[in-house]
Amino acid sequence: MTRTVLLTLQRIEEAVASLAYITVAALLIGDVLGRELLGTSLLGAQKLAIYAAIVASFLGLSLATSAGAHLRPEIFDRLFSARHDRLVNRLSDLFAALFFAGMGMVAIHFVAQSAEFGDRAAIFYFPLWPIQLVMPYAFFSCAFRHLAYALHPELRPQGAPA
Repeated sequence: MTRTVLLTLQRIEEAVASLAYITVAALLIGDVLGRELLGTSLLGAQKLAIYAAIVASFLGLSLATSAGAHLRPEIFDRLFSARHDRLVNRLSDLFAALFFAGMGMVAIHFVAQSAEFGDRAAIFYFPLWPIQLVMPYAFFSCAFRHLAYALHPELRPQGAPA
């Protein structure tokens, strides 16, 4: 069940991140072509590309977690014997889950303040908070994954240190 949920989340995040990167590329290519061929850039294309890149990058954080691709300090690997690896890995995943959950709470506060203050995008003036929702989502997605890895070590990605 947990494996299915993790895989479904990963597939959805991959699709949305891919769409966001395609959007970035289309907007920037369109902007350059507009400048070169028509003598004018597309209004707001660069700003919209930045927002799409932000969505893609935060989803990339979550996708890196699902792939076990995060950089991590290896100094602690030498502090414990190999027989403690399983426990150390579970504790590190639990710590990471708590860290990302805390970051998710901070991100919720940030998005709530943005909505409360009425922060708006330059040029188009749409509210920023819907785009910013990717931040708490990504942090809580990482927290969920690390908690799943702590509770079910067999779910930890194959490429991840074990």
